[in-house]
Amino acid sequence: MNNKTIIVAVVIALVAGLATWFWWSGDERAIRKQLALIEEAGSKVENEPPMEALVKATQMAALFNDPCRLTVEMAHHEGSYARKQIQDRILLVRSLFIQVAVTLHDTAIGRIENKTTTVRGTIRLRGKATGEPIADIQEFKAEMAKIDGKWLFTSVTIVEVLER
Repeated sequence: MNNKTIIVAVVIALVAGLATWFWWSGDERAIRKQLALIEEAGSKVENEPPMEALVKATQMAALFNDPCRLTVEMAHHEGSYARKQIQDRILLVRSLFIQVAVTLHDTAIGRIENKTTTVRGTIRLRGKATGEPIADIQEFKAEMAKIDGKWLFTSVTIVEVLER
C-alpha cells in the first residue's frame, strides 16, 4: 500500500468514528446539558436580582414534564406537580438562601430505551441561609423521557444520604 491509500483509509476511519460518536452520544450529551443547567440555574449569588431569580426558576422548571412526579422519601412526601407549581417551589427554596452553589456528582445515565432513561447521582448544596452556612448532600434518582425532542424529568426521587 502506498502512503496515499493509508491516508485515505485513516481519514475514512476517523470520519466514521466521529459520525458514530455523534450519533450514539447525542442523547446522553443532551441529558448532561440538562443536568448542567440544574447546577447553573440552581445556584444563587448573594444579592441576586429578583428578575434573575425568576429567569433561573423558569429555566429549571422547563426541565420538568408537565406534570412531574416528585418524591422525597425522607419526608414521606410524594405528589404530581404541574410545571408552574414546580417553578413556584424552586423560587421558594432559592429564596431561603442568601447564596448557594448546586453541584451534581457521580451522575450515571442508564441505558436509553424507547426515549426514556434513568439518571442517578448525588446533589450537593453549599451556601448561606440567613448568615448560617448550609451544607447538604442528597442522592437522587430521576426518570427522564424525550418529549417533543427535549429530555424532560418525568419523575424525581430524593433520598437523604445517611451519615457514616
